[in-house]
Amino acid sequence: MADNVIQQRVELARRGAFPKVIGRMASGWLVMADTQPVPGYCILLADPVVPSVNDLHGQQRLDYLQDIVRVGDALLKATGAARINYETWCNQAPSLHTHIVPRYTTERADKRLSPLCVAYDIAQARAFDACVDAEFMQKMRVILGISPVEDQDVPTCLTLYGIKNCDTVRKARNWLEEHDVAYVFHDYKLAGVTTQRLEEWAAQVGWEKLLNKAGTTFRKLPDADKTDLTEKRAIALCSPSQR
Repeated sequence: MADNVIQQRVELARRGAFPKVIGRMASGWLVMADTQPVPGYCILLADPVVPSVNDLHGQQRLDYLQDIVRVGDALLKATGAARINYETWCNQAPSLHTHIVPRYTTERADKRLSPLCVAYDIAQARAFDACVDAEFMQKMRVILGISPVEDQDVPTCLTLYGIKNCDTVRKARNWLEEHDVAYVFHDYKLAGVTTQRLEEWAAQVGWEKLLNKAGTTFRKLPDADKTDLTEKRAIALCSPSQR
């Protein structure tokens, strides 16, 4: 059993069992904060776990400091924030982690110039929500070129493909989270889907079911695209790049 909450979360991240993980970086795990007093509030958890940044040496120290700034750059791009605040803590939980906080010109004047923990009641802010925050998390993964888990670390981790506003996908995600099943959500509208993957799915369930003719997207297609369908044409229609 880990000694503190930071160590516990690092262990969960290694197993692919922490849903707040955005991705693995050179120096540790980038995760969403438990609450979001401002959009895009992230935390970098050092892995291996050390008491403070001064306990890192050589390349590990450089990697950690560089990763902090890389995340800040990504947040500026992903959120349109005016600036980034960086707070490295290791007091109550003596395990190195850095809070990386976008700050916005739209914040109230009496709040935007104060540290986050002074300006906001963090405990009462909007809680992390896997569905609400999925688009932002995927955007950060794309910008940083990272993923939640490494295949060699978690070979059995489930990947759930879908779109975040689908009722069936939402029910599946709720069930997985209620039953503590580790999974990675792949939003194919944001991250795309390969032709090879579509062909594999078509072989498993049939291209007719994969195409979902009852869906709104299919019904809005021109009549010419909906007639004389073959598996090849159906797979092309299923590709986000074709729409």
